[in-house]
Amino acid sequence: MKTTIFSNLIITLVILLFTSCDKGKEIIEYDESLIFSIQYFGGWTMIDENLKINESTTHYSGSYHDREAMKRKSHQTTSKTSKEQWDYLTKTFDLGTFKKIKNGSCRACVDGVDETFSVTINGETYSFYNGIVDENYEQIQEFLDAIYEQIEIFRNNAVYK
Repeated sequence: MKTTIFSNLIITLVILLFTSCDKGKEIIEYDESLIFSIQYFGGWTMIDENLKINESTTHYSGSYHDREAMKRKSHQTTSKTSKEQWDYLTKTFDLGTFKKIKNGSCRACVDGVDETFSVTINGETYSFYNGIVDENYEQIQEFLDAIYEQIEIFRNNAVYK
């Protein structure tokens, strides 16, 4: 019951924010199925790193091939998503701009690391791949920086086994 009331309050606040700030933004109603995620994969150590954030939890998983030990090492953890973090992500996110970001070229093809950002809203998933060179990317830089900051925190605290 409290979760439903809280979710409805958040939805109302998000809608008010979007409608009062910029009339050009696409207005959507978020529900508990809103998920922001990023995945890194590729590189010399075959890194595979994932971060998924929803209103209640933030889940991080990462693995790579330890060339010295000649084995795959991995780490995963889940923590509670803070209200402040969630509010900031939903405030700085713009689905219309996100959907306009075009895919970039493959970095893993030349021993780089590819990056995929995704958002799932009400069961629909939108994503872009290596989109940093797209002009729309800069328009939601605050949102993307907040995601980057989260994955960096988890990456720095990871204990690989």
